[in-house]
Amino acid sequence: MKKRLVSLLTVLALVICMIPVLSAPASAAYTPATFVNSSWYGKYIGWTGSESTPIERYMNMTITSCDAKGNIAGNAYVTTEVAGHTNEWVKYTFKGTINLDTGAFTMQGNKITSQNSSTNWSLAKFTGTYANSKITGIADDNTKRTFSFGLVSGWAKDEITQADLEGLIPTTMYGKDLRLPVTRAEFAAVSVKLYETLTGETAPVVSTPFTDIKGNADIESIGKAYGLNIAVGISDTKFAPNNRITREELATMLCRVVKKYSFADWSIATDDQYYLDTSGVKTYADDAYISAWAKPSAYYLTKMGIFQGIEDGTRFAPKAVTPAQQASGYATATREQAIALSKRVYDLSEVLKP
Repeated sequence: MKKRLVSLLTVLALVICMIPVLSAPASAAYTPATFVNSSWYGKYIGWTGSESTPIERYMNMTITSCDAKGNIAGNAYVTTEVAGHTNEWVKYTFKGTINLDTGAFTMQGNKITSQNSSTNWSLAKFTGTYANSKITGIADDNTKRTFSFGLVSGWAKDEITQADLEGLIPTTMYGKDLRLPVTRAEFAAVSVKLYETLTGETAPVVSTPFTDIKGNADIESIGKAYGLNIAVGISDTKFAPNNRITREELATMLCRVVKKYSFADWSIATDDQYYLDTSGVKTYADDAYISAWAKPSAYYLTKMGIFQGIEDGTRFAPKAVTPAQQASGYATATREQAIALSKRVYDLSEVLKP
């Protein structure tokens, strides 16, 4: 009897081992929360009349809703260059899908309103993939009509697009997540674009003594910024291109653009001959931490309303001083903030120039 019981238990164990184990379904790579109320900025290739006349169109869009199946809806603003609409916004609403497992993306405009047109226009169909905080692909199933949209904060998307209309955004920044910190190399590129747009001239590329910029996407802009005296290294041979730019470095470079634009004979060597009016500006609570070389720029841009302090405007936050500040990214700026500041300088260019 005992032997039979052991035998039955053995058979039962074998049967149990043969029953397939049902694993829990894998979770999706993304959730609706990834996309709800997300804002995007970028460009796509369109046509003016025919495929023989391609043109870059600027677009910002906001995905206002995304359900559990990945169905999305939202609105988009696109620049158009047809007669009577040159560089004006055209507003679309759109619907589409995002595959929450793979990131596959489709979007099609389904309505348009325009203050200058009684005719509704169709927006191109966009097909692509979401990955690494950007959406890339093609429009209208045409491989020549590529697009790239990067994430941007809601407050910044209109200002960013206007900046691009003025030619203020470096091409190396397209499709990037503009909410992330801006590096010294990237801001050198932003500064050069500002100078070239203000002057209508293409800055020459010069050789630099920097040994750490080889292979950097903005190496050409670094050469231009160095030649214009807008950017200098952290030492005679190091530029630190991938370091996050500090707020005092950023302010100083912006003011150098203003000086170079305003005075043809300005250079860093003659900088002390050019005065920035900072009269009447209240001293920041952290003034002692602002480097002496940065104070005129910090207070001048504050006076002009281009820069604003933090903590209700009481502190400039020139650079990280404590280990905690360094760890938190204190006193740095994002890409979108850098572009917005450049746009504000551009808007005041006629006031800034003597």
